[in-house]
Amino acid sequence: MDNDKQTLATDKLATLPLDHNWYQELASNFELIQQYLNKFDELANKVDSYQSSQSTDLSQKLADMQQQMNNKINRITMGTDEDTIRLVVTEILQEQGVIK
Repeated sequence: MDNDKQTLATDKLATLPLDHNWYQELASNFELIQQYLNKFDELANKVDSYQSSQSTDLSQKLADMQQQMNNKINRITMGTDEDTIRLVVTEILQEQGVIK
C-alpha cells in the first residue's frame, strides 16, 4: 500500500475544531505505532532468515541420513554388513528352532 498517493482518514482530523495539542498527541501516537510496526517488521525478517537457515540445515541432515541409509542398504545387499547379517541369521535360526 502506497500511503503517499492515498488520502488518509486521519488527515481530516486537522480540519476539526480540536486544539492543536490534542492533534499533536494523536500524531505522536501514530508515530509510536509506526515504531512498533517497524520493530515487528525487523523481527519478522529475522524469523524468516532463521527459518531459512533451519530449513537448509534440515535439508542437509536429511540428505546425510539418506546417504547413510543407502550405504547401509548397499552393505547389506553386498553381504559386507556383518552386524546385520549376524542379526538376520540369528533370527532365522531362532525361527527354525536351531537356537534359542
